[in-house]
Amino acid sequence: MKSNATSTRIARYVICMGALLSNLSSGMLNVALLDVANTFGQDVGTTQWVVTIYLLTISVCLPLMGRIGDNRGKRNIHNLGFALFLLGSICCALAPNFGLLLSARIVQGVGAAMYQATNFALIVSLVPTENRGRALGTVSTFVAVGMIIGPSLGGLVVQWMSWRANFWLLAGISAIIGLLAQLVIPRDHPANQTPLDIFGAALFTAGLGAFVTALSMGSSWGWISLPMLALIAIFAASLFVFIRWSRSSRWEKSGLEPFIHISLIQIPAVRLGLLIAIVSYMSAFAAQIVLPIFLRSELGLSPAVAGALMVGYPASLIFSAPISGGLSDKYGSTRIMIAGLCLMALSLTALGFLSQQLPLAYIVLVILLLGSSMGMISSPNNNMILSSVDKRWQSFMGSMSALSRNIGMMCGAILGGTLMNIGTQGGFPLIGLLHLDPVLFGYRSVFLAAALCVAWSAISQIRLARKLQEMTPVK
Repeated sequence: MKSNATSTRIARYVICMGALLSNLSSGMLNVALLDVANTFGQDVGTTQWVVTIYLLTISVCLPLMGRIGDNRGKRNIHNLGFALFLLGSICCALAPNFGLLLSARIVQGVGAAMYQATNFALIVSLVPTENRGRALGTVSTFVAVGMIIGPSLGGLVVQWMSWRANFWLLAGISAIIGLLAQLVIPRDHPANQTPLDIFGAALFTAGLGAFVTALSMGSSWGWISLPMLALIAIFAASLFVFIRWSRSSRWEKSGLEPFIHISLIQIPAVRLGLLIAIVSYMSAFAAQIVLPIFLRSELGLSPAVAGALMVGYPASLIFSAPISGGLSDKYGSTRIMIAGLCLMALSLTALGFLSQQLPLAYIVLVILLLGSSMGMISSPNNNMILSSVDKRWQSFMGSMSALSRNIGMMCGAILGGTLMNIGTQGGFPLIGLLHLDPVLFGYRSVFLAAALCVAWSAISQIRLARKLQEMTPVK
């Protein structure tokens, strides 16, 4: 019995290593873009596609890989993902030109989507229900560790070797994790034996691809440019046809299943959980973008000091996520999530009073509270989403949770950049009327807008909890 528990614990940590690898690879490449640009004679703006195309590929492929994991076995898709990531890393390291580098990054992204889409469901399948929250909290801890290590490790590798060495290092790490995954993760049986709805999957993937590309490129291309309007049209058309296709009576007559049962998204806990993931990651990511700019531009801190202060966010998340997961096992996900959302709303509101006169300790404390609040939200929220669906849909819902996180971060970048620019350029008439500092107004508007969104999420969670409590029969 003891050896089974030890084997399960080792398997859980190996699965969590995939979450670390994803964030490690993103952070390592961010600091190497200038070197990539110099190698291939590209400008830095074009080279940014090395990061963008990887994140876009992951976002588009996540739901598809989650659904395939339900059909073909979570372990099979998870472990195959490391093999594809390894292949993509080697091709990136050997890429002779910029086009092939981007193609190899797509292969890497597909592999990363495969193990990201199935890791939550694999964790859930390995632990009893009463320990699920703590186990999912461990995933968040590994995500935060990857966020901390990635930029510094990537900088060291580039400084002492080359940007290509980053990919060789990622290839080695993925090979080790993939081998361990093959050895220690127990075999599972497909949770859903129904053949995959290819047409529905194609519609969903096309619409999602158009949507996330529009989110990523809107600020660069212009929100009302012809490419953006084309993407919006593709998204709207794909969504319309997909809903009609999924609700068709053909499924009842044939005994088959659509790519997604629309009723899954209509489950109140699932719908709210996905929205909370988007809002919380949007708010936290906006803060991570705006705060370093404030620390450097307004307080005059060096890049190293500003970066060191921002490490407080993932560091506090590392400690709070597993603790909050354990508390959610004991007291339920709802209470911990509501507390986390309230703490995040208060932290963002506190940042809404930023000024050059505030003591640095104030900002550091708020950064720590913001990271702690995210730890209180993420693992209980994932637990709530996965607990609300049947086992045969858990890989798919785990992938939707990961997709919501990615969409939230994209929205955070848009929120931070848009409101800061409007404030700086005097886009709000209120600025001139009240004689406000336009720069400070831009910073503050980002945090206060995010605080309102998070407060709405907390109120919605409280209302859902009360509704479910009223529906529970009294014994």
